[in-house]
Amino acid sequence: LLGDTEYADAAREQIRLCEQACDRMDSGIATLRREPQVMTAFRYANEAMAAQRARTGWIKGGMQGEPDPETGIWRPFQIAFLLLALNGIVDPEHDDRRVADLLWFPTGGGKTEAYLGIIAFTVFLRRLRKRDAGGGVTAIMRYTLRLLTLQQFERAAALICAMEIMRRRRP
Repeated sequence: LLGDTEYADAAREQIRLCEQACDRMDSGIATLRREPQVMTAFRYANEAMAAQRARTGWIKGGMQGEPDPETGIWRPFQIAFLLLALNGIVDPEHDDRRVADLLWFPTGGGKTEAYLGIIAFTVFLRRLRKRDAGGGVTAIMRYTLRLLTLQQFERAAALICAMEIMRRRRP
């Protein structure tokens, strides 16, 4: 299919990496099907992210009243990224714990929500597994561009607030 062009080897390697990523996503879906507690954390993370996205869009648009969580949507790569990383979060002994996945998109491409979704999932899973002992520091975020720091902080704060509202409704 690729022939013997000068780029064939590079293309084959990229296809292999894509297949590997697909396998990791499929494995994440299998884990969700197999482990009810993991599925609960996944659902909670999706609910919190929908609230965060809706609130962020609502603020940007200068809206009145309350935001509609139905307007807070994932981009396909964001949910794929969460599925890709899922087993490495769920199982401390999983081989994926040795992998550092890189999201490479221009500003405004959705990277922040992708990693915030992973943080939300991890926080919920820790709380479900360990109850009160699951509190504490889950993630440390470091911003390298000053111009984006405030914006990313606001989005992270909106997620944390959404998660806290959910926790209070379902202690």
